[in-house]
Amino acid sequence: MSTKIHKTSYLEIIIGPMYSGKTSKLFEIYKQCKFCDIPVAVINHSFDKRYHETLMSNHDKIMIPCIQTNDLALWYNENHPENLIVKNADVILINEAQFFHDLYEVVIDMLKNNKKVYVCGLDGDFERKKFGRILDLIPFCDTVTKLTSLCSICKNGNLAIFSMRITDETEQTIIGSENYLPVCRSCYDTQSNICKNRDCDKNEWCSCS
Repeated sequence: MSTKIHKTSYLEIIIGPMYSGKTSKLFEIYKQCKFCDIPVAVINHSFDKRYHETLMSNHDKIMIPCIQTNDLALWYNENHPENLIVKNADVILINEAQFFHDLYEVVIDMLKNNKKVYVCGLDGDFERKKFGRILDLIPFCDTVTKLTSLCSICKNGNLAIFSMRITDETEQTIIGSENYLPVCRSCYDTQSNICKNRDCDKNEWCSCS
């Protein structure tokens, strides 16, 4: 978020792999809003309870108040007893946006109602396939920010742009950062079999599996 206060509706999409600082980016925007006395609502998907049941946390365990839900429309369009938190906000921050089934419809409605919306989440899954509806919002957005991490395999400074799953589950949605590594393109393409042997103490790429 720039220091400029947007006078009309605004949509910024913040994407990237695991451990790229996406949630921390939302924290920066939240702090700016609070400093400038701008009404802000933070919405986090209820899947994300890694460090706290009711607060949104980044990997450094810095936490801020949030609404935990799996249904955006419930808090924005319906007669929810506390939906004024979102209705009265000028700025709305949505975390783990790839999990919201109604993301596209609700965000479009927010923009029609002059909201400033920041949508944060994964752009792709562990197979580098589209994850959720985030990418469908790009034609409507003002800014797209793609964050990167550092590759956890080669560890030579290469930028990590993908999330590689290090367990053998095949479902698209497996919660838990411990199940993934941020990796560069080269390591994603060449390292096909991370050790999934739970008894292996190497915690690295090996052939025992």
